[in-house]
Amino acid sequence: MTTRNSIANRLQQLLPYSQVSTAPEQLHAILYPNPRQLAGRAPTCIVKPANEGELQSVIDFANHTGLNLTVTSSTGVHRNGGIINGGENVLIDFSPWQGIDLIDRRNRVCRIQPGVTYGQLLAALSEHNLTLPTPLAPRSGKSVLASVMDREPTVWPNKQWDSSDPVGSTEFFFGTGELFRSGAGGGPGTLEQQRKSGGAQKFSSGPSQTDFHRVLQGAQGTMGILTWITLRTELKPSIQETLIAGSENLEELLPFVYAVQRRMLGEHTFILNRTAAALLLAGEDQNKLFRLWGDFPEYLLVQNIAGFERLPEERLAYHSKEILGFAGQHGLQLAERVEGIAAQDLIDRAIQPCGEIDWRDRLHGSSLSIFFLSKLDRMPAFTRIFLNLVEQNSVSAADIGIYIQPIVQNHACQIEFILPFNPESGAEIRRMKKVERQIVIKLMEEGAFFSRPYGSSAELVWQQNPANYALLKQVKNIFDPNRVLQRGKWGL
Repeated sequence: MTTRNSIANRLQQLLPYSQVSTAPEQLHAILYPNPRQLAGRAPTCIVKPANEGELQSVIDFANHTGLNLTVTSSTGVHRNGGIINGGENVLIDFSPWQGIDLIDRRNRVCRIQPGVTYGQLLAALSEHNLTLPTPLAPRSGKSVLASVMDREPTVWPNKQWDSSDPVGSTEFFFGTGELFRSGAGGGPGTLEQQRKSGGAQKFSSGPSQTDFHRVLQGAQGTMGILTWITLRTELKPSIQETLIAGSENLEELLPFVYAVQRRMLGEHTFILNRTAAALLLAGEDQNKLFRLWGDFPEYLLVQNIAGFERLPEERLAYHSKEILGFAGQHGLQLAERVEGIAAQDLIDRAIQPCGEIDWRDRLHGSSLSIFFLSKLDRMPAFTRIFLNLVEQNSVSAADIGIYIQPIVQNHACQIEFILPFNPESGAEIRRMKKVERQIVIKLMEEGAFFSRPYGSSAELVWQQNPANYALLKQVKNIFDPNRVLQRGKWGL
């Protein structure tokens, strides 16, 4: 077996302008104690390529020597363990790649490198009166590219027309080391020639009618390594009003969501239970967290309404009238405050980075997230199943956060269950790992669709559809025949 230092030395000789690290504190920082993580090893070394040419040299070197490559572009804690690998591996770190080389106001598109975070991109877009749909309060070190390529849902569902949105064109290396551009970025002509003719690499399909970015999206680094991506942006609201409705019964909120989303009214919307809302609002103030807890209703629905550049007041008034009308029809009281909770505080927290520590981890230091897709009207049944299972395993229901997010204009919905735990307790981690597996199996039996498989679902999801798994292996054979990218993930 090649030693760690010899691999690092060979890579440093091959990549004179790259940073190659073997520092133990950096190598082991990614092995975050999370029950969702499969058994993994710290990387042999961490490589930060200086440019695309050196990245290609790393991939070619891996193909000739059998190295196993994993990739990250976010900094801080990797909560879901997506970069963990069971075998010897070299981690490619793109966090220093923070270029934003295009913000096209006319076409509402931007082009970014992998290390750009939400805070950086939102600040840059704001200067052009643009913004980007975000996940619910992403942590400060979260890579925008990593989030959208993992299909992480945003809190702005009616701006999403397809599950791949807001992805436009991409550039990436397949596992073979071949450079490829998808969408409008694939040509004709170079990027510079396209820009001169007014092109903005916004369209995602192509070359021809192919959608090659879909081969990489959701693949968790098993099919290719992206070097840049274009994203569709949105106008920043000129005026907005945020309303919330509280209920002790989740079923009472759902007809209103269907009515509003069906007509594409309003903007950001999501549902939180009492614990999740308190975690989101409290920030790092633990005392505030416990003070808030007792004030909230069991479930909170957040509905944002906005006006934009053209007739903003008129648009806001029209949408507000329609939305309040539907609330009345379905027996809901929408207001700017509920039980002392300001709707504006919730939306402000939701659409901005939450800091270095993920908001989900603020109760006991860490948390286990289990998320999947289904239809909105099935969420109450899944919630009951989940709460029954955790109660059987002596997990306090009061500690559990629940986050429900419609996606693609409410054609589907993601639900996330958040189980806080103490990461310093080995016994608690083992117990949570057991609970997580039981829950995933039961939810799968009830029809939960794990489109972003981590933890136990990463092991079990392919058993649900052997034909798709066989196809996945064929795709891997084409684009990464030597298995240099995330070797062993999903049994590939």
